[in-house]
Amino acid sequence: MGVVVKAKSPNRIFYGWWIVLAGIGVNTYGAGAYQYGFGVFFKPIVEEFGWTRAATAAAFSMSSLEGGLEGPLIGPLIDKFGPRKIMIVGITLLSLGLLALSQINSLLTFYAVYVFLIAVGFNTGFHWATQTAIANWFIRKRGRALGLLSSAQGLGGSIMAPTLAWLVVQLGWRGSLILVGLTMFLFCIPLAMLVKHRPEEHGCLPDGEGEIQAPVAKGKPRAAEASRPEEAYFTLREAIRTRVWWQLALGFMLRSFGAGAVLVHQIPLLIDRGFDPQTAANMVGLVALMSVPGKVVFGSLADVLPKRHLVAIAYCMQGVALIILLRAQTIEEVYVFAALHGFGWGSGPVMMSLRGEYFGRRYFATIGGCNQAIVMLGHVVGPVFAGWIFDTTHSYNIAFAIFASTLFLGAVILFFAKRPRPPERMPTTCLPETPQSAA
Repeated sequence: MGVVVKAKSPNRIFYGWWIVLAGIGVNTYGAGAYQYGFGVFFKPIVEEFGWTRAATAAAFSMSSLEGGLEGPLIGPLIDKFGPRKIMIVGITLLSLGLLALSQINSLLTFYAVYVFLIAVGFNTGFHWATQTAIANWFIRKRGRALGLLSSAQGLGGSIMAPTLAWLVVQLGWRGSLILVGLTMFLFCIPLAMLVKHRPEEHGCLPDGEGEIQAPVAKGKPRAAEASRPEEAYFTLREAIRTRVWWQLALGFMLRSFGAGAVLVHQIPLLIDRGFDPQTAANMVGLVALMSVPGKVVFGSLADVLPKRHLVAIAYCMQGVALIILLRAQTIEEVYVFAALHGFGWGSGPVMMSLRGEYFGRRYFATIGGCNQAIVMLGHVVGPVFAGWIFDTTHSYNIAFAIFASTLFLGAVILFFAKRPRPPERMPTTCLPETPQSAA
């Protein structure tokens, strides 16, 4: 029995945009505390316990490894149970993890708390769950929607990095963690309750293009997509058999190799250059803040221009920014680095949208989770590698020069990552002529 579609109702805000707002709120707090907070707490923890930078950075690397191993498992769970339930679990774990981190007294407990509570919580309930929800609610406007969602990371970093640095001065790093853990739970759980899985289950089509007279049953992806017969999709097995799936994995991994290291070591690097801790934290905030217009601009352009070309341009911008940072001795040079690197960092939503465009939304989380298992290898190796280089040479120069090179290589790989042919079971109408598919 076919799905009867009615014209979209005028003067009503499409619910998908409320999900975008909820995702922005959750990820602003979560990414700010998890991704940017580690750099703020890094040096105070090293100074209190006397650990090496490589050993301390290993916690971030192990959390990335956990995220890569978790991806193939959590992706199918999100597709099956929906993002809301997974978000509630993840938010709870991350909140408890921050509270537990305030009580650590050894390197072993530091690793255990950071990997099994904080990392599991963030990777489960923030990044993948919200991206999957939005990928399900949008198709033609997916780049714009994911761009707005991804701006939350920049907002979180620009707000949380300076705020956490101030809190550490006022309360100490342990007191700051307790406050952040408690407020995260109270703020994020109500927002997670607003997130819904698929638009067809609630009587409407993706992008707000119409309403369904009889909403499809929850948990029925095939029935849910009956309203969009022209949309192509790949199963996981079909996706990994394409060359472009591996191109995306390798290209994204080369970016992540330096991305995690910059998050962890940027503040120590600037402090070593003679900048005070608050100024160093403010520069991290500026990088995050500049990523917000970058994500909005790149996300909007992704709906009209070839995504792979946009990502390649952004990678080159970040590579040039790291070269500038290597030579930076003045605050003005650091500002140039922060602006260029932050704006290039805004390509993140385009990367996710590119994967959705190439492989469809039906198994978005499953395919992305397995892809992320490879991407996270860069996050695992990068921070420890940079810490080892510093412990050995007392400088980050070699490490950051290598990170710039890998960004340029990743740009070349992704520039030539063309859209795969759809599975033979798909009709040719599943590839409508768009600027992206024609590229």
